[in-house]
Amino acid sequence: MPEPQANLPAQPISELLTDPDFPNSAVGKNADIRGYIGVITEVVKNSIKVRSAEGKTVSYNFHALRRLYGPRLAPVESPAEPAPPSPPASQPQSGLEAIVEPNFHGPLVPIESLVQRPQFPGCACGVFIDLHGFAGVVVALVGRSLKIRSREGATHSYNADGLRKIYGKPAPQPPLQPGAQL
Repeated sequence: MPEPQANLPAQPISELLTDPDFPNSAVGKNADIRGYIGVITEVVKNSIKVRSAEGKTVSYNFHALRRLYGPRLAPVESPAEPAPPSPPASQPQSGLEAIVEPNFHGPLVPIESLVQRPQFPGCACGVFIDLHGFAGVVVALVGRSLKIRSREGATHSYNADGLRKIYGKPAPQPPLQPGAQL
């Protein structure tokens, strides 16, 4: 194992991820993983162990680190080929991110208004939606999941059937009081 480089300034994890030999190449280096600064001490299965100056060790899944902080790969354009026929609008599209530049300037649409549409989840692609605690643009449909990116860049996945089950029900009506008029 190389000597720890704790005396050097911490490198952002995004820089360490660019090495093709990551995570093994990062062992012994001082890393900054979203504010947690420490020396990468070892690789165990799918995790790296990071020890802070205070002696606390934290494990990070290096596959998740690649996904979160690794370089974004631009889609490779292929030579001019005929475009495959697009699926019907009612079928969810699946694949990689469909919306590269999400538009956060459109109206914020409540999830309840989308899940009741027969075209859901296909009609949600590109829409800026409010999920009661998380707001973002639907950037892709992968199988039955919606990939939603917030303004801050966080991407969450939501199951379309689960959203329909939770938010597709009409609001409960208060019980009628005895003697109330209809």
